[in-house]
Amino acid sequence: MRKMLLSFKAEVYNRVASGEKIYEHRKVFPDEPIEAYLYVSTPIKAIVGIMHLNNRTSIEKWKDTYSYDQEAVVRIDKYLEKHKYAMEITDFQDTDRIPLEKLRQDLPGFVVPQMYYFIDDTDLLMYLQNNLKCKGKKIVHDFSNISSDRICKE
Repeated sequence: MRKMLLSFKAEVYNRVASGEKIYEHRKVFPDEPIEAYLYVSTPIKAIVGIMHLNNRTSIEKWKDTYSYDQEAVVRIDKYLEKHKYAMEITDFQDTDRIPLEKLRQDLPGFVVPQMYYFIDDTDLLMYLQNNLKCKGKKIVHDFSNISSDRICKE
């Protein structure tokens, strides 16, 4: 399973952490299972959690799948303006926070991701595995029966 550092805005992260957001949408995304460490930008500026992503889907295909729901098709078209793929957020685990200042102090040359970057076999991955502590209950999503109202939600 590939490992990446994935960047979020605070409001998007809050929807992931609450369990409301079940898909991650991106213009470019790998087609393989991913373990993503989550960096949240201003005002948090910290690594704050871990999620697993799987089953990349072309958002365009959802137009056929959910064609019976015109509201869903409108949302899908809106998402297609900025995104091409969706990946299932199979689970999310909140962690304690590692602030940007500490990351830069402990890992000279640390770079905040604009979107994401892979961290397989890096000092950053080893650092995160050694320093992030899980907290709270893991959120696990079931994708066996997804209704159209869960697709391309803001």
